[in-house]
Amino acid sequence: MTVELRFQSTGSVPGAGEPVSMRGTSLTIGRGDDNDLVLPDPDRMISKNHCVVEDHNGNIVVIDLSTNGTFLNYGKIPLGQTPTPLNDGDVLSVGAYELAVRIVSAAPADYPPPPADDAPVSHGSAERADDGRSLLDMPDREGDFLDDLLGSDGPTGPRQIKTDDPMDSLLPPLGDEDDDPLAPPEEEHRGDTFAQHNPSQSDSFQPPRQSGNFIPEDWDADMMSSPPPPETIPLPPKASDEAVEPDADDPFVEPPKAPPPPGPAPPPPEPAARPEPEAPPPIATAPRTTGSARAFLDALDDDQLDVPDDQLDDTMARVGKAFRAMVVGLREILMTRTSIKSEFRIEQTMIRSGGNNPLKFSISPEQAIEAMVRPRSKGYLSAEEAAQQALDDIKAHEIAMVTGMEAALKGVLKKLDPKVLEDTITGNGGLGGLLKGKKARYWEQYEKLYGQISDQAENEFHELFSREFARAYKEQLEKLK
Repeated sequence: MTVELRFQSTGSVPGAGEPVSMRGTSLTIGRGDDNDLVLPDPDRMISKNHCVVEDHNGNIVVIDLSTNGTFLNYGKIPLGQTPTPLNDGDVLSVGAYELAVRIVSAAPADYPPPPADDAPVSHGSAERADDGRSLLDMPDREGDFLDDLLGSDGPTGPRQIKTDDPMDSLLPPLGDEDDDPLAPPEEEHRGDTFAQHNPSQSDSFQPPRQSGNFIPEDWDADMMSSPPPPETIPLPPKASDEAVEPDADDPFVEPPKAPPPPGPAPPPPEPAARPEPEAPPPIATAPRTTGSARAFLDALDDDQLDVPDDQLDDTMARVGKAFRAMVVGLREILMTRTSIKSEFRIEQTMIRSGGNNPLKFSISPEQAIEAMVRPRSKGYLSAEEAAQQALDDIKAHEIAMVTGMEAALKGVLKKLDPKVLEDTITGNGGLGGLLKGKKARYWEQYEKLYGQISDQAENEFHELFSREFARAYKEQLEKLK
């Protein structure tokens, strides 16, 4: 990761004004010669070691070490010694200088370029294999029997497997292929035809007898329904002795007519309409799980808080936004408190191996929220402990600020005590011999005024202090708004 500081100040720029890059994990800024970036400052508004930019595991932060403060993005509150994250494009104000921050992440390694399409491919020293079509031109060791299909001089083809058909012996010889099928048969096949021993009456054409249909029309009834119960088939009546069966060989007797084909089978009876089953009752949808939301609302410890189930989602969304706003606000108040303590050189809380408050020691609001909602590190306090500690620190800070200002005012008044001034100027002697006439009366009047202010500061401090404090307090609020 590369960090550069570029000058965009309207004042004097040291050197050629070239960007300064961070080498290693830190970059120090100040007017001292031992800094990485030396900023000339004849007015001594910049400290010798004013601030430092550091790399904390990929997070670039700035730490203010100065007396007059380092400001970020033209803010009015100095940063203080708490690490403040920097982003690309931020502007640091150091005295009369303005430094633009440029942060460039390390680019990933380039992938190797694909091979060129027209690059020659080396095949080494191996001989090139023969083309597959050349295998067809190679002579067979036994010869190709297709070279001279009808000739006898060419090489003979492969030996055939003997495939004699046993049915060939049952058929008369068919002759060679060169025999004429219309020529008279050879002598061995000549002779009289076979004798016909049928009577002459049967030489005429006889139509074949029509037999009954062997495939009934209801052949598929067995597959579609259960077999019907067996029925008793009546026996046919005995034929009389006078009935003579007609001779089938008599050409003058008309053969019996075939019985008419059976008529179409009657259609099967329509099945009885089945009653349609009643639609099952709709299954009630299981209610959504609301245990987590209810647990959150119960933790608020408010017996009068009654939120219906259909409003839980909206309620949790509003509370989530409020929680984020409070975390961001608490974190900013604690950062301001840290800046004030740094300005007055008051000892500050340092980060430790455990028990750290995520509202104080976090680089961003998102990191603070993650540490409180879903902590992944054991170095932070729980969400409840962190919030309670932050609120206690803010209340103590407010009280300490007022007490400190009261003590500061009293300390200034002690330095303006006429006795202290008189002892400082003349030692143990008074000023009565040095001041004459009108100036002596001024001194006497100052002594009386100081006595009144000192008594009012001891007994009626709030009345003396509140008027000016209220005026300055309102003016500052208007500026911040």
